[in-house]
Amino acid sequence: MIDDIASQWAAAIDRGLDNDEQARLDAWLAQDRRHQGALLRARAAMSVLDRCRVLAGTDGAGDAAQQNRAGNDDDAAPFAGAPLGRRRMLALGGSGIAAALVAALSFSLWPRATTLGTDTGEIRRMPLADGSLAVINSGSELRLSFTEQRRDVALTRGEAWFQVAKMPDRPFTVTAGPVNVQAVGTAFSVRRGTLATEVIVTEGTVKVWSDRAPEGEFVTAGHHARITDAGVTVAALDGEAADRQLAWRDGRIVFDDVPLSEAAAEFNGYHVEQIVVDPAFADRRVIGSFHTDDINGFAAASAAMVGGRVVRDDKAIRIIP
Repeated sequence: MIDDIASQWAAAIDRGLDNDEQARLDAWLAQDRRHQGALLRARAAMSVLDRCRVLAGTDGAGDAAQQNRAGNDDDAAPFAGAPLGRRRMLALGGSGIAAALVAALSFSLWPRATTLGTDTGEIRRMPLADGSLAVINSGSELRLSFTEQRRDVALTRGEAWFQVAKMPDRPFTVTAGPVNVQAVGTAFSVRRGTLATEVIVTEGTVKVWSDRAPEGEFVTAGHHARITDAGVTVAALDGEAADRQLAWRDGRIVFDDVPLSEAAAEFNGYHVEQIVVDPAFADRRVIGSFHTDDINGFAAASAAMVGGRVVRDDKAIRIIP
């Protein structure tokens, strides 16, 4: 049912939402944390199917002809105005979209072994060859190796969130250095840092282990795992905290009483131009939600919060007394 509704919203977004529809979509997304993942899957499926149609040498003419033959069927569409190809997806429903996506990928849009990466400031939503979805954060890289028996992803740097297609006989494993995260059908993020790897599970259950702790831990939805040389530490994570930490998927960064030095370092990961914080303000706390591409707005708001000012030179944006 969730996937069916998500497919309807994906078609509506594709042709454009009016203010009332946007408000209803926002309300639906806020009802359940699973709704956002379902919508991402549906939109990724539509994108891949469109690309397959291009590769196959077709265009919108066929859809237009079929639309003329469809008569009054359009009046029954959940969202009037969506192209006919989208309406066929609506009729398929969530499970049909997943099947269509797998079939579309037979065009080999993505080879079984490939590398996906993002530049600084870039966030990408990428459908994978098994029907899974990866959302890749700024400055990150994935190396994929899919076979008939396994689905292996190496996170060589950065952070990514995965919505994993259910295939019990083909485990989906993400490796970040010595850390491994394995799932069958679930949703989770992996962030590879210098001192620790962090995992947030938003749906289902994953198994986390490392070279130093091969017995591993099972981590369920609503929990956060931190993996260091000392082992695996698992803690509960309330919905608001998870949303803050994963807001980057929507191009936002949310800070809740965070030291300015830490907030600036997080923001710097999305920009070539860097923010430098005067040591006098390093431990001052900041709050707020910011778009990842609004470095000037973040610098100005943060400086105001800590009682500083912003100056710019050829090398950096500086927050100083």
